[in-house]
Amino acid sequence: MQTEALADLHSAVAVKIREHGIGTPTISDVLDALGIRGCVLDSRLGFLNSEPTTLIHGAAYPVRWHPVRKGPTITAASPSTWEEVRDFIVPELTDGRGQIYVAGSGPLMTDAAMLGGMSTTYLSQNLRFEGIILGGAIRDRKIIQHIPTAIVGTGFIPVDSQGAFEAVSDVDHCIISGVVVHRGDWIIADGDGTVIIPRARLEEVLDRSAAIENTEEGMLGKIRSGAYLPELIDTVGRI
Repeated sequence: MQTEALADLHSAVAVKIREHGIGTPTISDVLDALGIRGCVLDSRLGFLNSEPTTLIHGAAYPVRWHPVRKGPTITAASPSTWEEVRDFIVPELTDGRGQIYVAGSGPLMTDAAMLGGMSTTYLSQNLRFEGIILGGAIRDRKIIQHIPTAIVGTGFIPVDSQGAFEAVSDVDHCIISGVVVHRGDWIIADGDGTVIIPRARLEEVLDRSAAIENTEEGMLGKIRSGAYLPELIDTVGRI
């Protein structure tokens, strides 16, 4: 999808989320009801530089990380660490508006940092991604805490990943702790966690989520006014 079309879609989704107060718990319920499984990221991932009330969303731009293995012969020269990881700054992309940068290595990478202060600043301010989601750790807290783009990850660690991993950005998916994130899937992250909506089901999921949020907002108003919760549940069928 072209950058301008993505930006327009991002704006339209933002309006729907804001107008109906859509959050990840409701989206998760809708995905379950539709039989769409494996779309919630690991609960160990959370915002690292933003308030819990933050919400980010956009089309997934996956970057796949692999452990580095030996070459075909022990005497052959190995690639430089820069050659192994240069693709994590997505050289083929010049504008990340409407997209979420998603880095996955399969299992969570918690013993080394996937990104650091300079690369994250570049992704945020130069490429203008809507958010950054890492299937693992990051480093350079003193820089990260001042980056305006919300970052999701497991936490901070001083160890870098150079020489231990290679990154590939021109891919159709990556995996984060068993969850497959396809390019173009719509990602929404808030204080409750991160959900992945298959792109083809985005409108359906958001419409159903909006209807549920409206219903539950009415229920909350009645509960705050003293209504009997079991009776409300029997009537509305929600809790």
